[in-house]
Amino acid sequence: MVIARVVHASKVYGMADAQVAALDDVSVGFHAGEFTAIMGPSGSGKSTLMHTLAGLDTLSSGQALIGETDLATLSDDERTVLRRDRLGFLFQASNLIPTLTAEENITLPADLAGRQVSLRPGQRRLRLAVRT
Repeated sequence: MVIARVVHASKVYGMADAQVAALDDVSVGFHAGEFTAIMGPSGSGKSTLMHTLAGLDTLSSGQALIGETDLATLSDDERTVLRRDRLGFLFQASNLIPTLTAEENITLPADLAGRQVSLRPGQRRLRLAVRT
């Protein structure tokens, strides 16, 4: 099952001669239960892709979807709730809260929402990994 995807996604920064295409007609889907690494050189659009899938940035054209929800149809508040309730998104180390463990950084949105986080059997590896 595809849980997140972009379809014909393009993102252009700047104007006229200063335009930079961070994404140029990218289509990719991410499936439930799979681990995906997004790799490439600096400036290749990795962060832009992740930011648009998290609803932190908008596309110039194309679609960014979580499940069947098109992020472009949501208000800022609705995107915030979607990130809190439906996404597991961990930024690079520079955006982590240094006084929290890796597990606490991951579960922080649920904690702030007042929800108890229960690890599924496959997630037990996370708990073991953050203790070592």
